[in-house]
This record gives sequence, structure tokens and C-alpha cells, in this order.
Amino acid sequence: RVFKESLFKESIFSLQDFYTKEGYWDSFAYYEGIEKLKLNRPFYSVLAPRDKTLARNPLKLLGSLSEGISNLFSHPIGTLKALIGRGYVARPVFQIIEGKKYKLSFEGTSFFTQQDLTDISELEKKGVDPFSLEEAKENIIKAYHRKGFFDVEVYYEVKEGQISFRVKEGERYKAVGTVLDGEFYDEDRLEQLLKMELERLMEEGYTLAEGRINKEVFKEEKKVKVSLDIKPGKRQILKDFVYDGHNQEIKKIFSRHEEKLPAIFNSQLVESLNLNIQNYFLKKGFMEGDFETQVKLEEDDKNIYYTYIYTVNEGPVYKLGETIYYGYKNTTSRELSYMTEKAVNYSESLNDKTLHNMLNSGIFTGVYIDTFVDKNKKTVHRLIQLSEDKRGILDFSLGYNTEEKISLEAFLGMKNIFGIGLSSGLKYRKTGKRKLYDITLEDRFIFSSRYWFKADAFKNYEEHKSYNLDSRGFNLQLGYRITGNTSVGPVFSLLNNQVNGQSFYIKKYGIFLIREFKDDLFSPNRIHYDSLNLSFAEGDAKYTKFDLSTFYLIPLKRNFKLSFKVAGGVVSQKAPIFERFFLGGLRDLRGYSFEEVGQPNGGRYYAFGRLELMFPIKGSFVGVVFGDGGSVGDKLEDLSKSIKSDFGGGVGINTPIGPVRLDVAFPFEREWFKKYKIYLSVGYYY
Repeated sequence: RVFKESLFKESIFSLQDFYTKEGYWDSFAYYEGIEKLKLNRPFYSVLAPRDKTLARNPLKLLGSLSEGISNLFSHPIGTLKALIGRGYVARPVFQIIEGKKYKLSFEGTSFFTQQDLTDISELEKKGVDPFSLEEAKENIIKAYHRKGFFDVEVYYEVKEGQISFRVKEGERYKAVGTVLDGEFYDEDRLEQLLKMELERLMEEGYTLAEGRINKEVFKEEKKVKVSLDIKPGKRQILKDFVYDGHNQEIKKIFSRHEEKLPAIFNSQLVESLNLNIQNYFLKKGFMEGDFETQVKLEEDDKNIYYTYIYTVNEGPVYKLGETIYYGYKNTTSRELSYMTEKAVNYSESLNDKTLHNMLNSGIFTGVYIDTFVDKNKKTVHRLIQLSEDKRGILDFSLGYNTEEKISLEAFLGMKNIFGIGLSSGLKYRKTGKRKLYDITLEDRFIFSSRYWFKADAFKNYEEHKSYNLDSRGFNLQLGYRITGNTSVGPVFSLLNNQVNGQSFYIKKYGIFLIREFKDDLFSPNRIHYDSLNLSFAEGDAKYTKFDLSTFYLIPLKRNFKLSFKVAGGVVSQKAPIFERFFLGGLRDLRGYSFEEVGQPNGGRYYAFGRLELMFPIKGSFVGVVFGDGGSVGDKLEDLSKSIKSDFGGGVGINTPIGPVRLDVAFPFEREWFKKYKIYLSVGYYY
């Protein structure tokens, strides 16, 4: 193996333990260093390092060979020299002082085992001398007393390395009183009972509770009178948080924490409020912000009430200083400036938005923003560390299914072309029945942080319940960010769609509005999503289509979460079937099969609503109950006549990519329990 001196320095502890277990309790081992030896013959073991465990477990040979290959690539020169017999090997040198070997024995013991008494004596750790022997004797006596052997006698004798302890255990005393009455005395059990009782009192708010074990030994009767002397004190109640000020945002912080009060005093409640105030300072740029607290105490016969009164001093708002980037190689500084949020005054939200922009750009795998505060100039400077993603991606996959036979998929992608954030991708799929492709070109920050675009040329195939759609064409989206979360812009499409033996050559013009907010990019507790699309089509079919969707995820008290979705749409009368509306499946009416509602030709109008309540079960596990309702019709008044609805529930687990859920849904129909649908999903569908 490749020599690592740190491993041998650490092995000194294992060596010392070995000598101790062998009875050399006065031994001492230390590491002197290494001896460098020149090889005079080929050293082939470098290609398959091995140890004694290899003979007992031959499967370790694979790991040994893997380590040898690693040696060859990580240390090629040293490995090749060893193979031709011109290298060096290192031999560790240890100095051992063994001392005398001892044997320890115990006679007359029945309650404790030999190993128990060896551990209790602590001779293995402390060595052998008159003081440690007396201490070992006292340890053994105390251990017997704790178990109720108050008449125990212990003697020892040392002769030529043999240490012999003789124990007269005597009779074991029984406990009488309020605890362990009639049972054998056991101080370990008494301490456990006392601990459990104190923990129970603390959970009830008696955080200052204390107690001790009272015992009185009656040697003539062989009994111990036992009781637990517990003084609970008064319950500690956190009554209120009071903000002495007029700032409305700070008042909102306090109101969220006041909802949890009154409560049993818990310092974490106070620390949580303090942390939120400090985060507010950072968010708003009050780098000198501070607060003072006064604690008001009130008490009655059973309780002490704590009221925390806060005085908050925001201090001056700091200006935003320089922003310095490092760690990037290919991205232009102009492109970085597009992604970086700026303002006159510093605030933590600027960093959050910058982090969001850079990670959403698809260019970087990691972004870290550090700040440096200049208190003299009241300025905050930013240092942004970047880790760029690979610029090229190539992926192949090969599969087989009974319908399409062999399936070949390939993807070729390029990121950050010319260092300006431009990305492209080619996805190709070939099966026994068809060839499909999708070529994309996009830039999420073009010319500024406000603009983005996405274009794609494609050939696609979709299977629906009442029709199959072959489509090819071109799409172009131009977006303008009204805010960091809201984009609006035009859409243009050229399409050639084939469905049920008909061909449709269509030009589409439209406009979209999308708003998406997450309070956390990776593990959101609050989500707001709104989508509005209006499009006009001409060519072989002339029609207009409008749809609107909104989704909210809202955190409630006690880690409950409420989500709802409302959506609706309308399309003009001459729209082909692939532009008409259907409902059913995972994304909307879960009690019905995919596109079951609206068959066979779909509807010109649709409306849909969903309501879900997610609640904690234990740890990361959650439960959910939900209800869906919706309708599809050719006339607006038909929507109220053919409403379909369902209900259901599920269980899931929170993960870094969102909740992974298993749901079961039932339609509100006769024999509903026979028409259940089961879904496995990841994340939130909106």
C-alpha cells in the first residue's frame, strides 16, 4: 500500500490495547518513525496490496486489485520503480516497554462476572501499584453496595504477577418504602426512576425540578428504606413577547412567534425569535442592527411567568459596494453582471436573487456569496465564488419494449456557448416505428437580467386516450422579467400536426404571463404559481385559445401545509381535437383515468379545482388528504351540469427534491371503492 505515516501514528492506540488485553498493564508503546529501505528485487505486491484478512475473505481480492490499479494511476513513477525493484519501501518502527505480565482472578463471586469485576477494578487502565490496588478494592465494594450487598468484604493478594481478589458477597438487601418496595435494592434502577420522573416534570414545565435518592440501611433486618426526594419547584411559563416599537415588518415577526404563546418555557423559542430579528437586519441591510431584552417576571402559587420585552435599534442602512467574482473560466464578466442583482442599498435579498439567477442559468453547479463589511464607510462588498458546470453533455441509452421494439436515445448538449450563457441541446430518439428529435437553443439572461428567450425545433409523438398526435415544428418564446419571479412575453409557433388521418398546418401567435415564487429554491414551504396563456391560430384551422392556472402552497401552524389549485380555459369552436380540453389523471382529477373526463372529443370549456392538506406524521414522514373537482363542456352552462369530483389520501416522505408520495384516489360515484386509482409522485404538481 501507499505509505501514510498518519495511519501508523494512529495505530499506536491499537498496539497499546493489544498489550493491555494480554495482561501487560504496565506496558508503554510509542511510535519512533520510519525506516527507509531500498528494494533489491521486484515488489509485485504493489499491484495487489493484501493483508491477513484476504485469506479469510477471498472476495477482498477484488478490492486489493482495485487498490493496485489506483496505485498505478495516482503514483505511476513510484509504482513502476517498485515493480522493477528500484524503489523504496517504508518500515514503521515502534518502541515497546512491556513491563510485567499480570493475571487477574476473582473468587467467591456469583453476582458479577469475572469480566464485570475486571472492568470495575480499572486495573487494566491504571496499571498495578499499591494505590491502584486499594482503589480497585474500593471500586468493587462500591459496585456491590449499589446492588444491595452492604455486607460485602473484599480482600486481595499479589504474588509473582498473579493478582487474586477474594470476595464475600453476603446477603443482598431488599428495598422498602415508596419505590422498589419488596424488591432487591438496585441503585442503578433508582437513578433511572429518578431521571424519568425529573424528565416528566420538565416536560410539564417544571424546568427547575431537582431530586435525590434517600436511603437508610438496616443491617440487622437486611433492608434499605428508600424514597425519592423530589422538589418540582414552580412551572416555568413563557407568557409573551412584547415589541416596544412601531416598525410594521418587525411587528409581523413578533406576531408569528406570539401565536405559539403561552407555552412551557423553552429557550429555543427565544433563540428562534432572536435569529429572525437578526435575519431581518441582514435582509434589510441594517448591518449595525441590535436589540435589547428585558425580562418581566410574574408568579403565583404554582407558576412563574416570563415576558420578554424587546427594544430594537436598526441603525443605518449600509450601501452596496463592489462585487468581485472568482472561480469562473469561460463565462464573460458581462454575462455575470446580467445575473447579479444590484441596488444602491445592500440587503440580503439581493444575494438571494443573485443566487437564484445564477443557479437557474444552468451554467453553474455551485455558487457561494460571501460579504465583507466596511463599518467606516457603511458599505458591504460581495465576493462571489463560482463553480462552472461542464460545457458539453453526451448521453446514450438503449432499451426495448414490446410495442416499439428496440429504442435508441441520444442527447448532445452544450452549455455557456461563447461564455454568454447560451445553451443548446439535441435530443434524438429512434424506435422500430418512428424517429423523434428536439433541438433547443436558449439564453436565460440575454442583454440584461430582464430578458430571456427559448427556441426549439422538434418532431414529437403523443398518445392520448381518443387520438394520437404526430407533430413537428418550431417554437420561439421571448420573455421579459417584470420582477424576479414574473415574466411576460410573446410566443410564436409554426406547426405541422397529424391526427386521425388529417394534417393541420398552423401558425400560432400568443402572449404568456408566468409568475413563480418559492421561499426556498430547494426545499420550499411556500409556493405561488400563476400562469396565463392567450394564443391565436391560423392556417388549416383558425381558432383562439385562453387558459389560466393558479397554485398556492401555504404553511400553517404545527408544520401543516395547505395547497390549492384553480384552473380554467376556453377555446373557440373550430379548434381541432388536440387543442380541446380533457381532465383526468395525476395532474388534475385523480379519481379518474387519464383524459377520461371529456371523451370522446373533448370540450371547449373546462374548470378545475384542487384542495390538499398535508400534515406531519413522524420525522420526515407526512400524510395528505385531498379533494378534486372539475368539469368539461362544449358550452359554458354545461360546466355546472357535469361536475366530476374525487377524494383521497396518501403518505409520503419529505426529501431534498420535494415530497415523494403514494396517493390513492376515489371518484364520487357508485361503487367508488372499486374504482380507486393509485399514484406515485415526486414534488408538487402545478
